[in-house]
Amino acid sequence: MGTNTRRKDGRIGARITFNQDQDSLRIRIQQHIPSAQMSLLTAWLVVWLGLEAIVLYFWTQDPAQGNAWLGYGIYSAFWAFFAFRIGKVWLWRTRGQEVITVDRKGLSVALAFGQRGLPDFFAHGTYRLPSKIQENPQQILRTFEKAFWSMGGETLQFDSGKRTMVLGKQLDERDADALLKMMVAACKRLSAPAV
Repeated sequence: MGTNTRRKDGRIGARITFNQDQDSLRIRIQQHIPSAQMSLLTAWLVVWLGLEAIVLYFWTQDPAQGNAWLGYGIYSAFWAFFAFRIGKVWLWRTRGQEVITVDRKGLSVALAFGQRGLPDFFAHGTYRLPSKIQENPQQILRTFEKAFWSMGGETLQFDSGKRTMVLGKQLDERDADALLKMMVAACKRLSAPAV
């Protein structure tokens, strides 16, 4: 039973689209979340920005006494760290997508915001075939990464030299299995010498 190499477009689940022809497979994994979760993320971002505005307002109203500037500096570093994290996730959820391409040259993976994203390229023969990431229920961080307010939660991986590339952010088991099957078949088919 051979692999069908005729042009094929389709979907896997609600977030994954692909198009496949004789010489390539292109996969896009959208990062949109349900509107209720997006509303919560937006509210979190707005409240976080409002908190800084309030603190800044009161900071400028009274003259600094003693080491108050040190306290404000520590608070501002904490605030800026989380503002960056929240903003990045919000942007990822509105415009983000994973773009995976398998062609005769190799495999590339890009985290794109809109149409912009620099792909990591791996020539055929320099990477091991993709596989599923084994879940470990003991790791609390893996549970946290699968939450809608995080950019983590990858489900697939492959090794290339000393580097492990992860992809398939927050996919359910069925979608991850179907994506893995499609990618492995394309990697095997497209890494073989063209006839």
